[in-house]
Formats: sequence, structure tokens, C-alpha cells
Amino acid sequence: MDQKALQRRLSSLGYYDGAIDGIIGPKSKGAIIKCLTDGPDYPITAADIAQAAKDLSVDPAKIWAVYDVEAAGNAFIDGRPAILFEPHRFSRSTGHRYDASHPRLSSRSWNRKLYPASQAGRWQQLLDAVALDVDAGFMSASYGAFQILGENFAVCDAPDPWSFAWRQCQTEGDQLDAFTRFVIGRGLKRALQGISADPATCKPFADGYNGTASALNHYAEKIAAAYVRRAA
Repeated sequence: MDQKALQRRLSSLGYYDGAIDGIIGPKSKGAIIKCLTDGPDYPITAADIAQAAKDLSVDPAKIWAVYDVEAAGNAFIDGRPAILFEPHRFSRSTGHRYDASHPRLSSRSWNRKLYPASQAGRWQQLLDAVALDVDAGFMSASYGAFQILGENFAVCDAPDPWSFAWRQCQTEGDQLDAFTRFVIGRGLKRALQGISADPATCKPFADGYNGTASALNHYAEKIAAAYVRRAA
């Protein structure tokens, strides 16, 4: 999807009435934010988790553990899903062509210093990236309760990165659906089933789910601790 196509999509949804000129300026960015804020932001329920657990053949506490670690209690903030924009993923998705001109948005290597502390700052990063490349921008953020990266839109049965982002902005149930599809599509079902109170048993899932960031963020240990709390 290019910028004009995004403007047409926003216009068809009733959020944008400006020129279809391919320029993602303040008016287009405002329309994106309004569209992705409208919700309805319904929270996840125990019944939702129970159904997903049945689909994945796991103890519901294992899904709740991932939810607790990834969402940290904040699947939605100010009406939008909590996100994390990843400059190193944007760099890779765009062939590194913005590394020099937009170093805050595009970096060949992972750099924690490029993560704004606030959600407002992270959303601004995403909007600025979308202004450069729509698909790469939405692909380079992780969204909501389970922080699924937009690169996984096809695995999660979305037709394009924008549609994936839009779905993540609807309800926590939509986010859970993406998690279920991701776990199955990426072959992580057995690893999820293996989670226990022992961090060593959580490592296969942690590594498969979070990749290189897993060890840096002590993800296996966090999952194990969250599982103990939920299982109790």
C-alpha cells in the first residue's frame, strides 16, 4: 500500500476528507490516529482466554502469563493499543535507505535509546515512518496485549500491514486472535505448551516469540514468574 492508497482507505472509512496527494502530513496523520483510536477497545475476558487455550491445547495460565509480560497491564493506552516501534526492523524493511536521513526512525542495529519512553512518542515514530513507507511503517511496530510485530500480518491472516494494525486497534479479543494465529503459524504451539515455573522450560517459547531480544530482556524468567502467579 502506498500513501495515496492509505488516504483513500481513510477517506472510505470517513476519517479523511483532504486531497489524495500521497503526502502524509498533519491532516493525514490526524486521520490515522483518529481511525486507530476509535476502538471499541473491549478488554479480554476469561472466556476469551479459555477458548484460545482450548484452541492451543494449553493451560489458560500460560496464555495469561504471556499477556501479563507483554501487555504489562496496558493493552490499550489513551484509546490505542500500546505499541513499540522498532527502528532496526524499519531499516531492514526499507533496504536501509532511510538510515542516514532519518536516524531516529531507521537504524541497522537494535538500539534501546531509539525507543521513546511515552506512547505518544512511539506513535509519532510510527506516523513519521508511515509517511516514508506505509507498509514498512506498520510492519515495524508491535501492537497491544501480545505485542505481535506487524511483519507477521500474513501469518495472522491480515491482507496487508495496515489491516493488521487496524485490527489490533479494535479489541483485546482481536489481539488474542492474532496471538493464536501467530503461535500456530510460527510453530510455537509445542513451546507454549512446555511453559512451566522453570525458566529453562520457557526458553524455547521466549526465543521463538521474542527472538534476539529474549535473553537481553530475561523473557524466559519473566514468563516463568508470571505463570507461577497465574497458575496459583
